[in-house]
Amino acid sequence: MAKNDNSTAPKPTVRRNQDETSAAALSIINAELIARNKKTALLKALRLNQEPPVEQKPVKKAAGKKK
Repeated sequence: MAKNDNSTAPKPTVRRNQDETSAAALSIINAELIARNKKTALLKALRLNQEPPVEQKPVKKAAGKKK
């Protein structure tokens, strides 16, 4: 019997270049930035299209009894 019969094969490790990792991270960040800007523009457009709220005059409190 061989010495390593019961052991499993070593898992292959994938080593990424730092430039590949940085490029992937930047692409994710840029995609999120574009999505956030689209959402912000949409919400701003919806907010501007709403009618302004009707302003209510403040209600004055009745004067309390003086002692």
